[in-house]
Amino acid sequence: MKTFEGFYRNLHSFPELSGQEERTSTTAAEYLNSLDFEVHTHIGGYGVAGVFRNGDGPTVLLRADMDALPMEEETGVPYASTRVMKDRNGVERPVAHACGHDFHVTALVAAASLLHSAKSEWSGTLVCVFQPSEELNGAKGMIEDGLYEKIPKPDVVLAQHVLKMRAGTVSVKSGRLLTAADAFDVM
Repeated sequence: MKTFEGFYRNLHSFPELSGQEERTSTTAAEYLNSLDFEVHTHIGGYGVAGVFRNGDGPTVLLRADMDALPMEEETGVPYASTRVMKDRNGVERPVAHACGHDFHVTALVAAASLLHSAKSEWSGTLVCVFQPSEELNGAKGMIEDGLYEKIPKPDVVLAQHVLKMRAGTVSVKSGRLLTAADAFDVM
């Protein structure tokens, strides 16, 4: 099995703010192209969708976020981000993958690779979506830009997030998880 540590470290070292994920989206698109996916780019900004048709069966959509946060990385790892970018207000900010979206992208290309290599073991359609601007509602932007005119309608959508858990475990839950909402009254 191919290791994706170098892929991850590369993404981690070069984080990009919401709406500016050009390098990350290009990296994801190039990887999907190498697996012979049908690749759609620049959906709702830097969104990427890859479609792999493998006969009859369900359509499964896997989603990953790509954007980083405007904050300085203080991990001390050799591949730590030292990037500074202008935010949407033109203010220069340090940028770091403090929310795990570099891992999201890596996990999704690894899943695409694994499922592609095991294509004789399953049938259906795999759709991999790399969403930009998660911090700024990039999913809505992708939908408004015609995502579902470019890809087949999924039977199931699976997203991911990173949690502190014991190594080697996976947690699955139906419905919403790790969402946040606020309410306030205007008087």
